[in-house]
Amino acid sequence: MCESDLHFDDLPFELVCEIFDYLPLRDVKTASIVCQRWNAIIFSEVYIHRFQLQLNLDYSLPVLKQMAQLLEASDREYYSVVLRANLGSPLTDARLRIVKLMIRLLAHRSESLYFNMADFRIESCVSERLLRGRKLQVIDTRAKYIPLGMGLKESMLAAICEYAVDLVDLVIAEMNINNPKALVPLSLLKHLKLLLISDYYPYLKPPEPPIDLPSLENLSLIKVTDESCHYFRVDNLKRFFIHSTGTDAPRTMDFITQNITRVNRLCLHFTARSIQAEVIFGWLDRFPNLLALELAGVALPGDVLKQLSPVNRLQKLIFVSCHLEAMQLDGLQEKLSKLRLLCFDGCSLFHKQSGFHPVHYDDIEKLRQVLPHCRIMLDYD
Repeated sequence: MCESDLHFDDLPFELVCEIFDYLPLRDVKTASIVCQRWNAIIFSEVYIHRFQLQLNLDYSLPVLKQMAQLLEASDREYYSVVLRANLGSPLTDARLRIVKLMIRLLAHRSESLYFNMADFRIESCVSERLLRGRKLQVIDTRAKYIPLGMGLKESMLAAICEYAVDLVDLVIAEMNINNPKALVPLSLLKHLKLLLISDYYPYLKPPEPPIDLPSLENLSLIKVTDESCHYFRVDNLKRFFIHSTGTDAPRTMDFITQNITRVNRLCLHFTARSIQAEVIFGWLDRFPNLLALELAGVALPGDVLKQLSPVNRLQKLIFVSCHLEAMQLDGLQEKLSKLRLLCFDGCSLFHKQSGFHPVHYDDIEKLRQVLPHCRIMLDYD
């Protein structure tokens, strides 16, 4: 063959992988958008595994110190890091040093992170097309039913807040923690705009919110106690979502309105049908900027709007998985004169002869006549 006939694309898969190995990870990401073949090679399962690092944290102290020194001196970047450890043994400084080092490498320049505390797993939440996501996971070498490793969970979260100070989005899933001080390091994340937390159970109300997040715009608390609302100072919040484990709607609304009132979108999800939904509407006058309300998991009597002030500014009202006594709610037209969208997502309607059935398009036809300027939907995206 003539030299002019040779082309990079003629090289076999294995050789191309060897060439890409000489590139730092940021250049590999750039190479992935050069052409379809390079993208297919770089995002193939075979090549991605070349960026995986597995370490055993159960080694002796001298070995762990040597491992930490080698990792600190290396400029190699990894797609996936798996740390194996007996989480029932003491969290020594040497083990924690390696964990923090891996978190620092993972969080550096990351804007979005997902931290699953139950799995001890941290991932960067970014588009694979533009920037390959990275992952760190600590695997317990013992039986999984032993509930230990709480100190490691909190240390990993503290390391995220220390090394990823430019984070914009953070998801902390399956915390299963009731320590009220566990989330205090979040105050270091001054650029954070979105925060989602699940399974957080503090039972003490602090005198002042200990977590100050001045840039936060979107806060979601899923499967939490009502007291968790008091742990965040969020002066610029636009959207607040809470899935409360409580069954006392007045108490839940009281806790929310003591600290979070400037939002323009409020999402309230409950798990008990016995929640007094009409009481919730009576508290809405505490939210002067509220434009959208999402209410889920409650029973809606026909007079559910009786405590709603007619001067409200609601433009969107979304019911999710609610049980309705009637579609024609009392005072609907008078009290929701500014409403532009009304949605019944996964809701059920009571029929005298057959009980509750899913709401159908025929059920909302009369509402369209009563609210001609309002868009009425059965599903909300």
